[in-house]
Amino acid sequence: MKQQYSLLDVYVLCTVLIVMVGYNCNGYTYPRFDTRPLNVTAVAGQMKILPCAVENQQNYTVAWMNPKKILISQGDRRLMDDIRMDIDRSTIPDWNLLIRQVRYSDHGMYTCTLNTKPVLVKRIYLTVLVPPDINEYWSSPNQVVREGSTIQLTCNATGKPQPEILWFRKTVYSKIEKKEALGNPGEILVIHNISRNCDGIYECVASNGIGNDVSKEIYVDVQFPPEVHLLNKKISQRVGKETILSCIISASPQAVGIWYKGKTPVEQRWDIRTEIYEDDPHTLTLNLRIMSLEEKDFGHYTCEASNELGGDSETMFLYEEKARTTTPFDHFTEEIVSLPAVPEHSINNGRNKYPYKKDNTDYLQDIPKDPVYQYAGGNGSSRSHLQFLCLLLSLLSVLTAGL
Repeated sequence: MKQQYSLLDVYVLCTVLIVMVGYNCNGYTYPRFDTRPLNVTAVAGQMKILPCAVENQQNYTVAWMNPKKILISQGDRRLMDDIRMDIDRSTIPDWNLLIRQVRYSDHGMYTCTLNTKPVLVKRIYLTVLVPPDINEYWSSPNQVVREGSTIQLTCNATGKPQPEILWFRKTVYSKIEKKEALGNPGEILVIHNISRNCDGIYECVASNGIGNDVSKEIYVDVQFPPEVHLLNKKISQRVGKETILSCIISASPQAVGIWYKGKTPVEQRWDIRTEIYEDDPHTLTLNLRIMSLEEKDFGHYTCEASNELGGDSETMFLYEEKARTTTPFDHFTEEIVSLPAVPEHSINNGRNKYPYKKDNTDYLQDIPKDPVYQYAGGNGSSRSHLQFLCLLLSLLSVLTAGL
């Protein structure tokens, strides 16, 4: 028995052939349109083309619609008021959508349609990648904190995919700049019980593999009251000599330092002046230079420093160094060492003079009848006495070695 086909069956079969083959039952050619869905990725700020092509278009019209179901174009005419978007027709079948300066808000499902019956639709999903960017408004500004407190630094970054944030601390007191990695990655960096050694420049770096990494620097100033340290608590010097009293002051903000003698501030004079040397941003050396000491300059001196957070002071004692008292033996040794040998012809009952130099000054000295000077000139009995003592010492050394 032969199978009978109704007119409806024939119509359905023809419709399938129209779509799949492109011909109708009478041999009429229909448009060819690729309806397969497509995923496209773009980077924000760049240009992207969404492909759509029709072969054998005939009198049918191509239309583009954005993810918000707003009609972008119909045929060659752009309907949407966005100059970034145009229809690109590089070849006759092309009806591509060109988007300049892609924005993140452009992401979503775009549709390219051909007004056949039924309507042919090509769906294209646009994914927009965004390089990292740091939001200054929601990120921490420079910080001024008190030593011992807890601070929280925030680095707010946006991007697609979401950026990873790393924290670093830069060394600011070294000639060679170094970066020290801190903590775990994250938007917030918390520092507990911060100390003066933790101040400096903190840098957050945001990266997500798209475009270049971005960074932000946050300067943290740790403030603390002054601390005074004296190199010496006591110092001695002779009258007429120059001396320097030194104290080291650490503070933030920088302290005001002053020297006191007793309870009176030391006044600047031609022979007394204050000198300041900066060791680092938080430390300075305050010197009190006294060019020529007088009796009235001896006593207690106080180095005092203060800033808006407090003050500190240390006291030292400057006392006179007395000249060393010489003994007869010291006089004997000094004369033997310092006086030159006296020629024999210069010795004449102590009346002649001989030249010598002391403290870079030339003198003429009477030659006395001192056995020491007679020995220095090659005469007198002191030579025999000394020779006997040397012989005795030699014998003692030999006997000691034998024992």
